[in-house]
Amino acid sequence: MNNRIRLQPLVDLSDGSTLGYEALYNKEDSREFPSASSILRDVVSECRSEMNFQLFINMTVADAADNKFYDNFTRTMDDLEISGDRIVLELNEGTHPEFIEQIKKSFSLLRRHNIKIALDDFGTKYSTMEYMNELPVDIVKIDQKFVQSAPYSRKSRSMLKFSAALSHDIGCKVIAEGIETVDHLDCVRDAQVDIGQGFLFLTPSPKMETHKTPFINLNDFLLYISNGFSKRGFQSRLMA
Repeated sequence: MNNRIRLQPLVDLSDGSTLGYEALYNKEDSREFPSASSILRDVVSECRSEMNFQLFINMTVADAADNKFYDNFTRTMDDLEISGDRIVLELNEGTHPEFIEQIKKSFSLLRRHNIKIALDDFGTKYSTMEYMNELPVDIVKIDQKFVQSAPYSRKSRSMLKFSAALSHDIGCKVIAEGIETVDHLDCVRDAQVDIGQGFLFLTPSPKMETHKTPFINLNDFLLYISNGFSKRGFQSRLMA
C-alpha cells in the first residue's frame, strides 16, 4: 500500500454529496512525482471494492510530453478493469505550452473513453485563456489563492465570480480549491461555484488531527468511507 498518496474529497455544493476524491502525492524529493498511470494503479488496487466515485489524478509534465501517454494510461485502465467515467485527469496551467499539441492529441483520444479533463490552478498563469481555448476542458479548478482571499478582498471576489461565469459560459463545471472556513464557503456559493474542495469538508480522525492535514492516506480512506462518515460530515457544514 502506498501511504504517500492522500485523498481529498470534492463536494457538490448544492447538496453536500461527495462526488469524488483527488489523489495527491506526499513527495519527499521535489524531483520525485509518479505518473498518472502509477497513481491510478495504486489507488484502484487498494480501493477497487469502493470505487463508486470519480478519481481526480494530476498529470505530470512528463505525462504531458509523452506521446505514449494515451496508450500507457488506457492499458492501465484495462488492466485494472476501470471505466473512464470514473476518472478525471488534471492538467496544471503551468505545464509548458510547447506540449499543447501533444496534450490536445492525447486528450481527444482519452475523451473517447469518457475520461473528463480538468484545468487545475486556474488563474495562476498567463496561459489561462490559451489552455481554455485550445484544450477540450470539462472542468475548471479555481486556485485557492482567490478563494482564501475572497472574504477580505473585493477584487478576489470579483475574480472568483468572473472565473466561474466564464467557465460556465463555455460549458465547464467549476471547482473551488482551498475552502477552509465558512466565509470561504459563502464566497464560492455566491460565485455560483459547483463543487468545493478543502479542509472544511473533511471530518478529521485523531490521526489526521495530529498531522493537521486535510488529506487521508489510502488505509484511513477505506475505513473512513466504509463507516459512512464522509457525507454526514460534509452535509453538517454545507447545510448549517
